[in-house]
Amino acid sequence: MKRPQLTTEPTGLQRQHAAAHCGVSPGHFDRMVCEGTLPAPRALGGVNIWLRPELDAALYAISPKDENGGGTSCDAAFGLS
Repeated sequence: MKRPQLTTEPTGLQRQHAAAHCGVSPGHFDRMVCEGTLPAPRALGGVNIWLRPELDAALYAISPKDENGGGTSCDAAFGLS
């Protein structure tokens, strides 16, 4: 039986999709979950899922990288200076 085609973004994301949503590799995603930077998964019928709103909240809670002691430039933010 085929899965229905989604027309909206799912709220629950499996690991690969949760990592992609956060813009990191699955391995880096796992480290961030272990460190507590990102939330732990929820079990849904034996499948680990992450809730998109919880991931978004955790990402917004991370302080911006500010190495200039004040303002941030694109070069400094991306490690180019």
